[in-house]
Amino acid sequence: MKELDLLKKHWNDNQQFPKVSTDEIHKMIHKKSSSIVLWILCISIVEFLVLNVMSYFFIGDNKVKDETESPVFLIMIENIDYISAAISLFFISLFTWNYKKIHVASSTTLLMKQIIKTKKTVNYYIYCNLMLFIIAFLIVTINVFYHNADRAVTTSTYVITIGVLLLVCLVFLGLVWLYYKLIYGLLINKLMKNYKELEKIEYE
Repeated sequence: MKELDLLKKHWNDNQQFPKVSTDEIHKMIHKKSSSIVLWILCISIVEFLVLNVMSYFFIGDNKVKDETESPVFLIMIENIDYISAAISLFFISLFTWNYKKIHVASSTTLLMKQIIKTKKTVNYYIYCNLMLFIIAFLIVTINVFYHNADRAVTTSTYVITIGVLLLVCLVFLGLVWLYYKLIYGLLINKLMKNYKELEKIEYE
């Protein structure tokens, strides 16, 4: 960011050459924005690979049909990997498209539009993953009660079970949310700083 600050200082102190200075600032922001979007793409690819490797070693071998499990739970176990992979691949393709578009953006206006689109895509990616986690939690909860349907379980036991499951869900959901905010949130914040700098160039 030091180079950008120096260029801005030069632009403000030397008004005889505003066009050259503005172009230099634009090129610097363009380069930094492309780099940030590339990082987002790379991180999403690493996530995809890591999660699929983990799924293969820790879940893949356990996909054995058990008649004691609820049908909904069995369907989830058999298809959760495919659903997760499909969502990840879809967003990886969107991140790739965003990177290509932002890399070739030829004007300040186009660059600003691509930054906003990238921010929205990242937000949708986070929300979809969180929603998938919540759905998986609900199905697991249904399976727990399915196992205990034929047992004499008191109302207080059900309430305690729901409370414990909800607490576990909130903890994991909080950790996942924190991860996304730390990793993607940091990159998006940097991207939006670039957006604000572009606004100054556009409207000054």
